[in-house]
Amino acid sequence: MTKNGYGAMVVLSLEEYSKLTDGVEAELDKADKLAAEDAERMSHEEVFGKLRRKMNAQ
Repeated sequence: MTKNGYGAMVVLSLEEYSKLTDGVEAELDKADKLAAEDAERMSHEEVFGKLRRKMNAQ
């Protein structure tokens, strides 16, 4: 759906929404567990800088 000519929202059936979000909560739980087990922390700049460098190297 659009508002003033720009995309504003998407309408999905519950079934389609479920397909898109299946597994997301489980993956977030895994990430939380891994973070609790690892003391290393990185800033926003470190994370995205590392990703940018990898992308630019390709």
